[in-house]
Amino acid sequence: MPEISNKKIQIGVIAAIVLGALGTGLGVYQSVKVDQLTNDISKVNNTVTNMNAITTNSITFKNQAEFDAAVAASINMLVEKKRQDEINQKYTQFNAAAEKVSDGKHIYGDLTARFTLVEFSDIECPYCKRFHDTPKQIVDASKGNVNWQWKHMPLDFHNPTALKEAVAAECISEQKGNRGFWVFINDMFEHTQGNGAGVRDLSALVTGVGANLDAFRECLAAGKMDEKVQENIQQAKGLGINGTPATFVVDNKTGKSQLLGGAQPPEAIMAAMRKMLVEDQEQSAAEQ
Repeated sequence: MPEISNKKIQIGVIAAIVLGALGTGLGVYQSVKVDQLTNDISKVNNTVTNMNAITTNSITFKNQAEFDAAVAASINMLVEKKRQDEINQKYTQFNAAAEKVSDGKHIYGDLTARFTLVEFSDIECPYCKRFHDTPKQIVDASKGNVNWQWKHMPLDFHNPTALKEAVAAECISEQKGNRGFWVFINDMFEHTQGNGAGVRDLSALVTGVGANLDAFRECLAAGKMDEKVQENIQQAKGLGINGTPATFVVDNKTGKSQLLGGAQPPEAIMAAMRKMLVEDQEQSAAEQ
């Protein structure tokens, strides 16, 4: 009997260790009923055998080359996970942007918002870079009442770099949609040297938003996005815009708009919207 009791105790200790290692939630210090575990000896033995097999397989290699390959694969997996986490974090900042927008427009915020900030911008423009956070802050704080639309206007004295970056953003949009476009524009502003000097490594920014580099290069070479950028430029010129940033505050209910030139503070944009609201209320009251 003492021999059987000792055996039961030994089994209990082993089972407690195994179950603790497997994370059953019982806890290291929780008591284990020896009689119950005795009935499950075969299950415990099988678990230990399987664990040994897994451990043996994970550390045994035929040669150094196989070991090196396994290490390299593990490192690559960690690097890729970190890269994907960084990309996901960028996209999270622009969750308010729909994945797709009709007519190829680039809009950040609720598509049914009362007001739209239509900005003509140049990625190489230092004033545009300074202004870039302002519309986003307004949209994020507006509770769906304001959205922000981007239009390209690369200035002549920033070309050919600014024009190439505008086309590049459209090629990113083709792959990664409306949200990817905004993430890329944001990255470009963060990394550009400005005033036509451009970014040091455009390829890194392309892959940094999760886009395929080969497909991106094919898009650039085909020139299929050039026309869209030129349409934005001609629209800006038709509106008499000759500098950036230039932002139209548009009341989507009344169709009225007001142009604000330069890197305006949030207060100026909010004042323009308040003015439009008051005018609309007065007009409605007059009609009644």
